[in-house]
Amino acid sequence: MSKMQHILMLAAALMTAPVHAGQYDAVFSQAQRMLVQSAQNDEAGLNATRQQLESIPKPAHQNIKEARALNQQGLDALKRNDYPAAATAFQKAQEIDPADIEIAGNLGYATLKIGQFKRAEHQLIYAISLAPGRSSSWFNLGQVYGALDNAEKATGAFANTYRLSQNRAKTEEFMRQALAAPENNEATRAALQRALQLFGLPAQAQ
Repeated sequence: MSKMQHILMLAAALMTAPVHAGQYDAVFSQAQRMLVQSAQNDEAGLNATRQQLESIPKPAHQNIKEARALNQQGLDALKRNDYPAAATAFQKAQEIDPADIEIAGNLGYATLKIGQFKRAEHQLIYAISLAPGRSSSWFNLGQVYGALDNAEKATGAFANTYRLSQNRAKTEEFMRQALAAPENNEATRAALQRALQLFGLPAQAQ
């Protein structure tokens, strides 16, 4: 897919995301580089790319209280497994406060759950641009690439999930549980196994 196609897809999916096309193009390229470096255990390259991603200007917070109220509506919808309603609430929340990291990640997750995988990819990469070290966004991005049968990119995303986790033991167990989750396809499970192996971890608890 060409860079222009990526930009047009972003514009259609995230009309209010506070990044112009050229900036998103740089974000997308750096995120893709991090996927490759993570899958290759290239720690030095990964850290350098992450620093570049972190240096990109971020939007300022706006209408925090109103956005948080909509975020809570989205979370309540998630509890009911009403993913379309959750996505709508999170989208409205992001329009109001495009700098909120949690809202950006929540919208990516809800979009993933309703099966809009390319939109979810772009949203989660936007979330990662706000917080490159947020492991939950990397995990959901891995699920997106798994659903798209791209095990290589999914491996890099899942490896970043573990690498950037604040609680690696908990994340390791979470990844093992995901291996058994019926909603995850073969590409997703293969990527989870490969990511664990990168760190010398067994796919099953010892």
